[in-house]
Amino acid sequence: MKKIRNGIRLIRLFFRLVFEMIRNYPFLNQDIEHNFLICKKICKKIVKSAKIGLQVHNPGNIPKDERFLLVSNHRCFFDVVFLLASLDEAVSFVAAKELWHYPVLRKYLDSIGCVALDRYSREMWKIKESIRSMKTALSGGNLVLFPEGECSYHDTHIKKFKKGGFLGLSKEQNIVPVFLKIDSLRNIGRWMIPEGDVSIFVGPNFTPAEINQERCSVKEIVSYTREQILYLQEMSSS
Repeated sequence: MKKIRNGIRLIRLFFRLVFEMIRNYPFLNQDIEHNFLICKKICKKIVKSAKIGLQVHNPGNIPKDERFLLVSNHRCFFDVVFLLASLDEAVSFVAAKELWHYPVLRKYLDSIGCVALDRYSREMWKIKESIRSMKTALSGGNLVLFPEGECSYHDTHIKKFKKGGFLGLSKEQNIVPVFLKIDSLRNIGRWMIPEGDVSIFVGPNFTPAEINQERCSVKEIVSYTREQILYLQEMSSS
């Protein structure tokens, strides 16, 4: 019986999301700020429909007047929904290129300037193209990166970060570490549905120059960023 109720809950959430995306589709335009607000409105409705208690800790650590790269752990698909629902500053996402296969979703991804990433490519020209796209996105806006590369689901251990998203960052680039804490995830087939409360812990922002004033390597940036998120994870349990 419980499994049936969970299945109905998943279907209701899915159709609510699809309904809201289709209903708001005609209102998307070339203005990224405008499109972000549409996405935020949709995601807030999904959070409310899912009866999730969403809370942001230390939102003041997110820069208001400077561009930033927000780096977070990645538990499930709904992480994107939670961030869009809670952030006041417009953001785009580095996302798996497979998501562009869905026409309606593709429109939304493009409308807020998301960057398509081929997670499995080893071709240098594709990697360079992704780096250029990220630099372009950061030069005109804010970007969200999930450097674990995939969802961790029930595994609360933060995986090793992939360095691709950190290549080509300027030494003055603001980086905002974030830890997403989800009370519980429930399996419904191959889908994971969050339950209870979700907390977003925002750490102090920093730049590569603050890690190493002379020359900060990509390895150092990756390591330091992961350490900051691990610290936030530790603090979230205290």
